[in-house]
Amino acid sequence: MRPLLPAVCVLVGIAWSYLAANSPLQKPAKTTQGFIDFLSAEAVKDADMESHVHLDYTVESIKKVEDILRDLHGLYAKDHSSVAVDALAMAYGAYVGEVIRKTEPNVRWERSDSANGEKSPTLIWAGWQSYPMAWCYRRIVNGDEDNIWMKYQGLKERASQKEPKPQPSK
Repeated sequence: MRPLLPAVCVLVGIAWSYLAANSPLQKPAKTTQGFIDFLSAEAVKDADMESHVHLDYTVESIKKVEDILRDLHGLYAKDHSSVAVDALAMAYGAYVGEVIRKTEPNVRWERSDSANGEKSPTLIWAGWQSYPMAWCYRRIVNGDEDNIWMKYQGLKERASQKEPKPQPSK
């Protein structure tokens, strides 16, 4: 079923853009959080439909996402065009970031970081910038060396031990 996913993602993107622009009931995501909410909901749907995995926004569900991304890497390794890497990385990265935001104190999303591209969603966690969408992208493309569960554990440990870096005020 995964080979159809790129086409489905494109169609969903077109439909989303059309609805956002033309529907009086559907407003485009005007906030970073609205954008993240949409993407993370897409990850939940994809996990259910494609992998038959229930994602529930618990820390343990990050392990389930790691398993899904491992499987996506396997498909990607066989045929790069069989996986919509950018769309899936955005959706699953938003989901992982939302798990962190909902389970850790003082975590927020911003879209003002230039390191990952203009207005790229950045998770601010204990004063540190994290890029869960990039984690997921690298996991799909590179494989086990970019395990997102290990990344999460390392960053959680860092967040609990170090003083936060000062962030510029906005």
